[in-house]
Order: sequence, then structure tokens, then C-alpha cells
Amino acid sequence: MAVRMLLSMAVSLYTSRVVLQQLGVTDFGIFTVIGGLAIIMSFFTSALSAAIQRYMSVELAVSKGKGMQGVFSACWVCVLVMAGIFVLFAEVVGLWFLDTVVNIPPDRMDVAGIVFQLSLVIVVIEMLRVPYNAMILAYEYMDFFAYNSILEVALKLITAIMLSLTAGNKIIIYMFLLIGVAALINLAYVVYCRRKISGVRFSLRANHRQAVSIGKFAGWNVITSISDIAYQQGSGLILNIFFGVGFNSSMGIANQVKSAVVSFTRSVQSAANPQIIKIFSAGEQNDFEMLFMRISRISFYLTMFLGIPVLLNARYVLSLWLTVIPPAGVEFVQLMIIFCVIDSLVGPLWVTMQATGKIASYQIVVSTIWLLCLPLTYIIYKLGMPSYSLFWVMIFIDASLIIVRLWFTSRFCRIRISAYLRGVALPVLAVSVAGIIVPALCVFLIENPLVCLLVSGAIWCLTFPASIWALGLTDAEHNAIKDFVKKKFKL
Repeated sequence: MAVRMLLSMAVSLYTSRVVLQQLGVTDFGIFTVIGGLAIIMSFFTSALSAAIQRYMSVELAVSKGKGMQGVFSACWVCVLVMAGIFVLFAEVVGLWFLDTVVNIPPDRMDVAGIVFQLSLVIVVIEMLRVPYNAMILAYEYMDFFAYNSILEVALKLITAIMLSLTAGNKIIIYMFLLIGVAALINLAYVVYCRRKISGVRFSLRANHRQAVSIGKFAGWNVITSISDIAYQQGSGLILNIFFGVGFNSSMGIANQVKSAVVSFTRSVQSAANPQIIKIFSAGEQNDFEMLFMRISRISFYLTMFLGIPVLLNARYVLSLWLTVIPPAGVEFVQLMIIFCVIDSLVGPLWVTMQATGKIASYQIVVSTIWLLCLPLTYIIYKLGMPSYSLFWVMIFIDASLIIVRLWFTSRFCRIRISAYLRGVALPVLAVSVAGIIVPALCVFLIENPLVCLLVSGAIWCLTFPASIWALGLTDAEHNAIKDFVKKKFKL
């Protein structure tokens, strides 16, 4: 699985390079700020999927899936209603933003409008995938996601290469190709579910109360998604207003790096989330707390392992990856990686609250605090701070929210804060400091960028796992790894 994820990451990064070359900085910036809505809206579909998955996981834990058809039908009702609400909102508010706020060259405004409409089509297609995605997660058929991710990145690479063979308005052609990719991925989900999960089929004959219950839960989840979308779009617009579309290209590159760095971590979290929900629903508190702590540490270690070599060698990596580095692209990528490392601790905290079902106050508080990023970003830009300073705000707010989320989990999930500090915070801090010292020294001491990348990367691959073994695992985890190695190699 790790090899497949690394392959997908490499192909995704190369695809971004091809798309940037073919579209150019201006159109790539338009794609990021307008067409990138399809990518940003994945937060919306992810939240809806998480809500549906929670109900499906509880159904499996409580009644072994006997009522799954009813849950699936109720989920479809919720998805169609929310898709309609989203389209209505996007056509009213989104078009207003496009016409009055976004800073786009006048000769590309018509193109931006078309890209916006095609982006909505992609979002709706992805929303229709949500019930199938949630059901596969609930049944823990995780191999599907590994193979499907390879299929998706391969299709996107093909679409990017096809741009070099076409003439005309390439950004519009690219959007139509992405619609085709989204439709093919949906087909793969439907076929897989029909073959692997018997007795569950598309139907709108749902129990009204169950649909309302799922809709309410999904609605609270959507509050967080809306705050994420508002910040993603809002920060992009503020960046666009103060610095122009070229810096939106830098943000687009940073987001591509983020997607690549966190893809493996999200796969691990997705595999663990159904188990966390099921164990909590069964009332097994000790196992629940142990799994939560373990996934928190693993998420941090994976994100840091993949991200730090890029952070230390960002300029050289970007020069290899891109023909032209967008303005402030190096700083954007470096700070985005720091944000990703800190944010890796959020996923396990989030799913523990999902398991309880008591998410109303949690979602309101977290979403409100996160939206403070927008006025703070505007203020620091007004004060003349550089373009990449918006990441300083993101990192500060995200770190503060970890404390807030931890308080909620201690109250509703009975996870002790002292246990979290001992079991997660101290180990990841110790591992980070011990592992990064020598690779960081290489960056300062070695002048040749290629040699620096190779040497610092090799040392990192040795020192970081060694630091994890020495400082970042429990005794039980040490013993489990030793037993696995002995069994695997028959020692």
C-alpha cells in the first residue's frame, strides 16, 4: 500500500507540472481560484461522507448490517437534497463573487465563468459518489481505495498529457476532461459496491425519521465544511486582491504539495476511522483510547516523514518539478508543510467526536475560531506583511484549535488530557527534535543542492525511524513490531 501511495504522489506532482506548463501561470491561477472550487469542495463531500459513514459504522456494530439498505436509502435522500442546496447557493453567491470580487484579467472573465459552471458539475458528480464511498469505508474494504487512487491519478495524468495534443482554450478542455475522470471514478465505485456488498441497492424509499436524523448530523458536519470552504475561497480571494492571480498559482502549487504529502496519512486515518467508531459504539473505552493515541502518533509520523525532506530542499525540489516557480512559491510550500504536520493531529480528534454523535457545540466553536483566519489575514496584509504570511495565521489558529478539540474530546469521549500529553504530545515532540537535527545541518553545510537533497534525504530516512523506535512508541508497540518481524522472517 505504501508503494502504491508513493507512486500516486509522484504521478500527482508530475501532473501538476504538466498542467502548469500547458495552462500557463495566468490560467493556472484562474483554475486554482475558480476551477479549484471542485478540489476545495471535496471538504464538503468529505464531511457528508463522514456523517453517512458514522451511521453505517454504527449500524454494522449494533445490528451487523441488517438495516444497511434503510441507511443507504436515507443517505441518498440526504445527498440529493444537499446537492440541490449547494447548486442553488453556488449559482447565487458564487457568481456574485466571480463578477464583483475576484481579480481576473478582463479578457479571461468569460472563460472564468465557464470554468466555474464546469466546476459545479464536478462537485455534484463527487457528491453523488458519497453514499458508495461511505459504505466502502464502513465495511473496511480499504484495498479498493489504494487501487482506485492509482486509477484516478493515472486518468488525471492522461488528461494533462492530452492538453499538449489539443489546441484552443486549454483550460476549458481540461475542465471537460476532469468531468470525464470524475464520472469514470463514480462508475468504479458503483460497480465495486454492487459486486462486494449484496442486498444494498440504490433506492429513495427511506425511513423519514432516519433520513432526518442523518440529515441533521450531516448538517452539523457541513458547518465545518462551509468554514473550510469559506476560508479556502476567502483566503484565495484576499490573496488575489492584494497580490494578483500569479500568487494564486503559488497557492495552487502549495495545495498540490499538501495533497501529495497528506494522501498516505489520510488513507491510514480512513482505515482507522470505522474501527474507532465501532469500538466507541461497543463501549470499549480502553481499546478506544489506545487506538486513538496510536493513530494520532502514526498520523504525525507519516506526515512528517514525507514532508520534511521537501521542506528542507523546497527550492531545489520545485526547480526540478516546475519549469517556472511561481512568486513566493518556495515559502508557500515550506509553510504549507509545517501546517500539514501540525494538522495531522486533527483527524483523530475529529473522528472521536464523530463517534459520540454529540457534535453540535463542537462544530460551532471550531468553525467560528477557524474563520478568524480571514479577518486576521486581511489585517496582516493591510499592515504590509508578505504574501506567505497568511500561513502564519493558519498555523497559529490550527495549533490553538488542537487545544480546543482536545478539551471537547476529554469532556465527551472521556479521553484524559494528561494521557494525551504523555501518549501523543511528548513523543511526537521528542521524535521531531531528535530526527530533524542532522538533516537540517546538511542543508546549511552542503552547497550543492542535488548532493544536499540526496544526503539529507538519506540521513532523514535513517534518523527519523530510529527516533520513532527510541522515543515514539509504547512498550506494547515495540513488542508487537518485534513479534511481527519474527513471524514475517521466521526468526
